[in-house]
Amino acid sequence: MEDLYNSNFVFSKNVRFIENGDKIIIINGKSGIWGFIDKSTLDKLNYCIDNKISPLAFIKALKNQEEMQKIGELFQVLIEEKMIKKPNDEKFKVNIKLVEFKMTNRCNLKCLHCGVSADANAVDSLDTKDIKTILDKIFKLNIETLFLTGGEPLLRKDIKLILSYIKENFKGKVELITNATLINSEIADLLRKCVHSISISADGYDKNSIDFIRGQGVYDKIIKAVNYLKNAGFKKDELSLTMTCTYQNIDHQEEFTMLCDKLNVQSKLREFTPIGRGLKNNNKIGVNNYLLNEKETDNDFENIREELECTIVCTGGISKFMINEYGDMYPCITLEREEYKFGNILKDDLNSLFNSKKYEEFIKNKIQKSIVDTLPKCKDCKVRYFCMDSCLGISNSHYKNKEICEERCNQIRPYLSKILWNE
Repeated sequence: MEDLYNSNFVFSKNVRFIENGDKIIIINGKSGIWGFIDKSTLDKLNYCIDNKISPLAFIKALKNQEEMQKIGELFQVLIEEKMIKKPNDEKFKVNIKLVEFKMTNRCNLKCLHCGVSADANAVDSLDTKDIKTILDKIFKLNIETLFLTGGEPLLRKDIKLILSYIKENFKGKVELITNATLINSEIADLLRKCVHSISISADGYDKNSIDFIRGQGVYDKIIKAVNYLKNAGFKKDELSLTMTCTYQNIDHQEEFTMLCDKLNVQSKLREFTPIGRGLKNNNKIGVNNYLLNEKETDNDFENIREELECTIVCTGGISKFMINEYGDMYPCITLEREEYKFGNILKDDLNSLFNSKKYEEFIKNKIQKSIVDTLPKCKDCKVRYFCMDSCLGISNSHYKNKEICEERCNQIRPYLSKILWNE
């Protein structure tokens, strides 16, 4: 109840509203929590906030006991769910905990869905000295987790030097993302000494499905690699296979889990993002059923409504960022586009950059502004925030492609309208 005495509240920057007649949905886009209120109630909340009246004083001024209880409970929920806050509670602050380092864009495979269009003929722009300089700058941020990715990181000729340098100078968690085709017993022993976990991109559930996406013979190499890593001492919670869900494998998630159980590794699913080579092959491998599920009874819709979350606020650039093979920095790997580049780690001082007003505006206008509010087709839609993905990069790939956007909208909009508004 203490917060109810406070007369200086504002709606959180993470809050979004959808209005449909007299009904309004209020959303915490960061936590995913949402609920219904009516327009007259929202007007009362806004009046209280705009005039800097404490909730308790406002409630006491109401004459109807039932309304007093209703408004009091609502204020308490909004405070607990962090939908309304004291202004100082939301000062802009960058707190980087995770860095994704794409050390190379070279890759010995040419997977159909690759978002970065990795290529065996690519040239490494960063030499060993550059890599060490970048790592030193990363380590000064006191991050918790470092992701090493590519391309295929193990293709670098200096990978042993790099991994040893990381082990000697970094106390956080290191995860390697790899296609596993280059792992032998020697590499497995090196990885056991230098990294904490390994994520192997499989993208299928058996030999045919994995080889279809990744190339002939890859399934067998993955199986051998897992055995090498197990023999080197990696445990189940330190190894995972990932499967990006495409048209060919999305209905075989159970088989993928069975494969992982058989290999005694963790299973992780990823959503297909039609960017890079993945966009070129979208007609071949893209998912064409965008519905959450296929339940249609009123009871099913009620259950779906209760379980539905609306997480839409991207934390890229705030809690994490990505460095590519040139040292350029982006909020995350799915946002590796010119419009999202905010600097180069070899050239920029990170403390000055992250504490600048320019960077704050970049995050506010480029990362945390909901894309559906910027598109004429979407900005007045009564379900717009619920069809967004929690990942801004995935949302961009959907909304900035006219064909995909239309196809998704035709499926999702009537479905969500039924769930949210019974329309």
